[in-house]
Amino acid sequence: MSALWQLVWPRKLWRQLLVVASGVIVAAVLTMAVDSTHRITETARQEGRGWAQNLALSVADNVAADLAHKDVHGLHQRLSDLASLQGVLRIDLADRDGQIMHTYVHGDSGRVLITDRSQERMRPSLGEAQTDENGTVEATAPVGGAQAWLRVRFDSRVTTKHLDALRDQAVIWMVIGGIVVIALMAIFTAQALQPLHRVVMFARRLPGQFGLQMPANSGGSAEVDELVDALNEASAAMVRQLDATRAAEARTAAVINAAPDALLGLDDQARITLVNHAVTSVFGCTEEQIIGQPVSRLLPSLTAEKIEEATLAGLFMRASGSHLARLDIDASRNDGTPFPAEVSISRVETDAGTRYAAVVRDLTEQRMTMGMMELYNRALECATNGIVISDMSLPGQPVFYANPAFTRITGYQPWEVIGKKCALLQGTDHDQPEIDVMRQAIATQSSATVVLRNYRKDGTLFFNELALAPVRSADDTVRHYVGILNDVSERERSRLALAERNARLNAVFDLSPDGYAVFDSDGVLVFGNRALRKITGWDVERVASGMTLREFDLLFGALCDPTKPCEPLSTLNANAQGAGSFDTDELIEMVLPERRTVTRLARLNIDGRGESILYFRDVTREMEVDRMKSEFLTTAAHELRTPMVSVFGFTELLLNRPVPEARRRDVLETIHRQASLLINMVNELLDLARIEARQGKDMRREPHTVAELVDRSIDGLMVQGDARKVEVQVSHGAQPLLIDLDKTIQALTNVLSNAYKYSPAGGSITLCTLDGELHGAPAVGIEVADSGIGMTPEQLARVFERFYRADPSGNIPGTGLGMSVVKEIVELQGGAVRLHSAFGSGTRVTLWLPCVAQAQPTPQLLEHGG
Repeated sequence: MSALWQLVWPRKLWRQLLVVASGVIVAAVLTMAVDSTHRITETARQEGRGWAQNLALSVADNVAADLAHKDVHGLHQRLSDLASLQGVLRIDLADRDGQIMHTYVHGDSGRVLITDRSQERMRPSLGEAQTDENGTVEATAPVGGAQAWLRVRFDSRVTTKHLDALRDQAVIWMVIGGIVVIALMAIFTAQALQPLHRVVMFARRLPGQFGLQMPANSGGSAEVDELVDALNEASAAMVRQLDATRAAEARTAAVINAAPDALLGLDDQARITLVNHAVTSVFGCTEEQIIGQPVSRLLPSLTAEKIEEATLAGLFMRASGSHLARLDIDASRNDGTPFPAEVSISRVETDAGTRYAAVVRDLTEQRMTMGMMELYNRALECATNGIVISDMSLPGQPVFYANPAFTRITGYQPWEVIGKKCALLQGTDHDQPEIDVMRQAIATQSSATVVLRNYRKDGTLFFNELALAPVRSADDTVRHYVGILNDVSERERSRLALAERNARLNAVFDLSPDGYAVFDSDGVLVFGNRALRKITGWDVERVASGMTLREFDLLFGALCDPTKPCEPLSTLNANAQGAGSFDTDELIEMVLPERRTVTRLARLNIDGRGESILYFRDVTREMEVDRMKSEFLTTAAHELRTPMVSVFGFTELLLNRPVPEARRRDVLETIHRQASLLINMVNELLDLARIEARQGKDMRREPHTVAELVDRSIDGLMVQGDARKVEVQVSHGAQPLLIDLDKTIQALTNVLSNAYKYSPAGGSITLCTLDGELHGAPAVGIEVADSGIGMTPEQLARVFERFYRADPSGNIPGTGLGMSVVKEIVELQGGAVRLHSAFGSGTRVTLWLPCVAQAQPTPQLLEHGG
């Protein structure tokens, strides 16, 4: 038995390996053959079921159209082609109830046999294909949404033929390979055992020499080489593991030391055994100074008993089996300075006993931050301006904070506005341009300041100066908006009142006949009214161009008389700076845009603000009136004195000396003639004064025809025996005029009288009527023309001045008041006087009088003579 066992199981290792290898190879071959046969069969069945099921579904999709169109021929042809496929045993087509309508069988001759209306029924079902013990697979599929059913029977053994062939080839090659392996093992096993003892020696040295490597090619077998490689890899892995452990320890230490909070490891006596680098910044001491010291040195209120009590009463962490406690206590720095701290202590049980880990966080900055936040909150609460904060990330952008000043201004309590929009302050007054400004600012995430009409809770109006500002987060997005409310009702009322006052002043300045120019502190023109533009002839653009005071001086100086230049104000303004104010008053002669006299008053650097105001007043008329007044008084005194001297002298002669009767009559006639001249002059002055004073109020205007006016005027003027005649051609005799007949006769008589007087050499005098218009209304002109001495343009310009006479020699009698009376009478009745004259060629005077109503002209040719 022992010999037999030795024969079966030899003692030599290489033989044992040979026997084991042979047994393993034989068992592997047998196992593979059995397993592959089973797997092939099972695989064939699974593939057959899948192929049959897919085939059934594919066939059902293909014949659905033919079945829907009732194409029997196409249906038979399509199913016959599919039934002729390899492995397809039979295809059955049944109606929706399972009654088989057509059967397609693949015959032995290779043709497909079609059987109609079989008595066999099939059970319609849609599920996984079934395989029987013969390897036949049956699959069912609906056709056209279960309008019909299709069943396919498929022989799965078709797919196993090539698999069986592959299996047989694999078994043969495995047997051959096994024999080769056994032979090779026999050859190399003996050689592989030689270097085995070297591997053993290497393995014995390895624990004491981490990283020791043995040459990969040891000259032994492959197994020995693999063992050497494994030992080498184990040696290298031990080195890598050691390095990784050291690196992990370094990383852990780095993480611990990088923590901003102080980490303290404590033993069961609450002595410090481990610290991180943060203890230096938190407590102000080095690691060497506190290692081994009781924790009470840094945390005076903590002892071992208190730590034990606090941790056991704290939170129990089931996952780590530790207890956790969190305390707010006062800590002490190395120099004894106390500071608030938050301490988290965990208690763990180790093999060495109870240990504690404490994390100390300095709360000084946090407490300061909280204090500052509380201060900010108190500042917001104490602010006099209303403050609201809106959350822009929520729908509707509601308010979530409102301070007490908001309640004081609006009357709304914070809880009445929180969660709502501040638009409730607008009430129904939404038509405000400032609202669009706010919306635009929010859309562009910018700031804005507007003044809104808002309404308090009780409905009273107040003006709200609202300043909006976005609050940006760290990613530069706007999540909140802060609004600051300021009740500026009084300011707005004052502003509106000031605006109204400015509007009134602007209206006064615009309507004022005097010119105003205002320069700011920089000497730039900021205002010039309409009268200033009229005086200077400048357009609006030039006045609004912002000219400087120096430019104003240059432009205005160009308008003045070069012989009488005006003094520049820019030099005076420079001297007046800082002197409060400086006033000037000057009379200026202007030649452009027309000749006129202007009074200029200037207040420079008014009230020390650097502003300058110029005032211009056109005094041309006043100067002319003064001149005319002086001339009138001089002329009137001269004209009155001459006849009065004559009357006085001849009267004195009659009183003091005897005068012969013949001479006496001549003296009395002279006195009478001079007295008549004085009376006429005084009457004309009185008439002129009365007309000017009454402004036509004493005129009795009644309708009179043109013929009546002309006839009575000429009849009152003609002197019996005068050889001169007035040729009259009245084409509008029946035309009525609304006139004061007596005064109009006086005016026309004065014109006719002048025609006689200023035609000393005789000549024709004509009177005719003309058609025309006055102020857009019909008018009649009564024209008197003579061929007398005429007037120069200078005389013609002064003909209406009082006491002015074209012939100052005195040869032609008169007072120089006649044409003044004519002008006043005609113009007070809505008419006008027009003169045309040439020196030495006579004069034409036309009195234009408005018509009462249009009448048919009646030509008349009259001739009046003396």
